[in-house]
Amino acid sequence: MNFTKYLPCIGVAFLCLLSSCKKAQLTLTDGNASDYVIIVSPNASDNELYAANEFSRLLALGSGVTLPVVGDTLPAQPNEILIGASTRTDIDREPLNEDGFTICTRGPKLQIVGGSDKGTLYGVYTFFDKYLGYRCLSSKVFYYPTFDRVSVEAIENDTQIPVNEFRDTHYRDSNDPFYADWHKIDHCIVDGVDNGVWGSWVHTFEYLVPPSQYFKEHPEYYALVDGKRDPRQLCLTNPEVFDILVANLADTMARFPQATYWSVSQNDNDVYCHCPNCAAIDAREGSPSGSILEFVNRVAERFPDKTISTLAYWYSRKAPKTVVPRDNVQIMLCDIESDRHIPIAENPNDSFGEDLRAWGKLTRNIMIWDYVVEFTNLVSPFPNLRVLQPNIQFFVENGTNAHFQQGNREVGGEFNELRQYLIARLLWDPNCDINAEMDDFLHHYYGNAAPYIRQYIDLMHDELEASGQKLHIFFNPEDFCDSSYLRDDLMAQYETFFAQAMDAVADQPDVLLRVKAAHMPLTYALFRIAQKRGTAESRVFEQVDGKWRTRPEIMARLDEFTALCHEIGVTRLSEWHTTPDEYDAQMRAYFNQIQ
Repeated sequence: MNFTKYLPCIGVAFLCLLSSCKKAQLTLTDGNASDYVIIVSPNASDNELYAANEFSRLLALGSGVTLPVVGDTLPAQPNEILIGASTRTDIDREPLNEDGFTICTRGPKLQIVGGSDKGTLYGVYTFFDKYLGYRCLSSKVFYYPTFDRVSVEAIENDTQIPVNEFRDTHYRDSNDPFYADWHKIDHCIVDGVDNGVWGSWVHTFEYLVPPSQYFKEHPEYYALVDGKRDPRQLCLTNPEVFDILVANLADTMARFPQATYWSVSQNDNDVYCHCPNCAAIDAREGSPSGSILEFVNRVAERFPDKTISTLAYWYSRKAPKTVVPRDNVQIMLCDIESDRHIPIAENPNDSFGEDLRAWGKLTRNIMIWDYVVEFTNLVSPFPNLRVLQPNIQFFVENGTNAHFQQGNREVGGEFNELRQYLIARLLWDPNCDINAEMDDFLHHYYGNAAPYIRQYIDLMHDELEASGQKLHIFFNPEDFCDSSYLRDDLMAQYETFFAQAMDAVADQPDVLLRVKAAHMPLTYALFRIAQKRGTAESRVFEQVDGKWRTRPEIMARLDEFTALCHEIGVTRLSEWHTTPDEYDAQMRAYFNQIQ
């Protein structure tokens, strides 16, 4: 058969097929005009109304077009953006819980509907981030593209429901309301401070049964240690302790009825009760967590509509053998002892993995208290970025549904913007492409300097891994200067990377300042190494006319370091301690005494 005469028809049919396969597009704005309106329900929640107005505001930033926000009582129009549940949406909200959301299109209509709390707002911010390329990089840096025409391909069903119900990065910068909402971050703020969901926050035995009130007349309320009563911890098998604690807790709850989470937890020390009754429970359960959990279960029974949180920390980290937490008991499990150079699940010397697995067999209501910065030297190189994702994935796989990722309570710190950004992404989606997320952040935050910053990060992590040296949250950079990632030859390479990075953005003052801030940890490390080596550190000290002195360029670098701390707002160089001015005075005194 001769098919030649059919070729034109076949060609037309093929083009029609391609046209039908091509995804439809929604054009939200074109030039300075739009046919769209934003629709909300008259019964919309405050969060949904805010989300609708945020959609209008953000779209106007990039396009210059402001869409009106109207109620769904008006006649339907072909081109509508439906924000929150209304009579015109067809999305089932129940599976979305509080924070989940669905983004989808139905013909020319765009729907963003979320769960009962901030889900709709999170959906709006995700739409601008994922589909339009907006980025909230820090509380001070917000990137958005500019459009002549805003269009998106049809979205069949983008539903996101977080596996982690509570997500806190614990960075000062993430307290910014817009940043927190953009990245779907929660905060462990007690109800009395900010109308938060937490009524009390860890180490609460101290104030629930205050030693200042009870110890003198009732030392038996407190821990028996080495034959003596110690006011630093409670005796949890004393029936009067239980009655007093429950009464005091009920009084506090009455003052803050909106709070959901209440901590009933050990004080911050390694003391615990060894009286015969407490000791018998702990022996039976194989851990001091036994007497704690039996006590906390009884408290939780009295308050079935609240979540009672208790620490598994230090001496109580190991799970009990048989005591199972009640449904409304949250275990706050802390991995303060873990190494940070290797994922917990891969570390045969880290017993935390065993403890987490054991708790995960008892309950699926676990909050992880993780530690993600170097607390002793906040402005110091700390190559732990590669363990963030595998650790969070491991936590989730073993029962974790809440996270307190303890970053820097102070302002600043090594790569604080990058680290909090990556952690926020991981807490929402533990399986995200974290390398792509890092590259995307570096590109938007550091611009043309990004490739050099990435080389610095990669080389430092590679060298730590190759050295086999352990990394911990309490360490000193000079410990790594002889055979690990802060060797002299590596420090020279790092300096080259930063010289190239600064040159690449020399004509952009804002970006250059960010690069200089990223360079500060190398200066800090160099100074600490010099303190260890003394005059043997030739990069810092030199001999002139038979006398030792600090090189003039080093004193200038100290001046610049202190000035940068003030310019970017660094508050402490060590958690709770050492302001930039105090550090400047300490280093100046050290450098000046070199003879």
